[in-house]
Amino acid sequence: MKIFVESRGRSPDFEYCWQPEVPPRLSGIYSLIQSESPSVVLARFQKRLMLLATGLNSLEKKDFRDRPIRHSIMWLFDENYDSEVQIRAIAVQALQGLLANQADKHIQFGGESGFETSISGIEAMSRSFLTQESVGTSPLPSLELPPKIGKNSQALRDDLAYKLQQYSLPKNYEFIVVATGVKSEESLEKAGAWRSLSNLVKSENWRNLPKSEAQQPKKVGAAIAIVAAIVVVALILLVVLLHPFSPKPEMTPSPSPGMTRSKPEVEVNPEQVDQNSSIRDLTSLEKDLTPSMK
Repeated sequence: MKIFVESRGRSPDFEYCWQPEVPPRLSGIYSLIQSESPSVVLARFQKRLMLLATGLNSLEKKDFRDRPIRHSIMWLFDENYDSEVQIRAIAVQALQGLLANQADKHIQFGGESGFETSISGIEAMSRSFLTQESVGTSPLPSLELPPKIGKNSQALRDDLAYKLQQYSLPKNYEFIVVATGVKSEESLEKAGAWRSLSNLVKSENWRNLPKSEAQQPKKVGAAIAIVAAIVVVALILLVVLLHPFSPKPEMTPSPSPGMTRSKPEVEVNPEQVDQNSSIRDLTSLEKDLTPSMK
């Protein structure tokens, strides 16, 4: 069990901060809730279970403007059977509005941050809830598996607390419970939590929601990946069958160095031919005239 606490000191020099450090995944969780109001978020990620309770108003501690100090606590567990039973018992207390006064006893003014937290005290308080609550281990009925949304009324909070007390947590959900103040119905639908509550939802009773793509079972994603791989292989085979490899063109061998090359044709100049013919004619004429002159 790992515990993180947010609070502040009385002086204006002290603002709200986390001890011992800022918990993981906080920004994504805060985007789903109105953190100033009493909110409860139960989620799982990376084989861990997380419970966040915000807006735990102190009855006695106030800031410099006489406003009640608001505490926030996050519990982080490795996901296993014992951790699930423990975190469900804490969530029941938070949904029923019984957590604020008990947690306030372990957070006091003082220290460098303006407040000091007894982490061991909060841990002991958390474990004591198991003795106060009879947490069942029955699997969730099939009719309760689909995601539902409703108004953030105490009646629906109590109904949700009863379900968490009696049944094991549903699988294949990242966000299991989101209960908060002012948050749009559309935002909660996109989150796809198993159970969502908000002051802005008009329905006084639980209303079924279509399960978002992000919350589909992992087996569906794996099946899609396998089918896609089969389709790709089939397309490759089809291309190979329709377009077989063409044979390589035959290469004409170049002549070897020993082969005789034909002499290049000599270009004949017509004027040179005519001149040579005239010279031969004159020579023949001279030969014919020479005997007659003797």
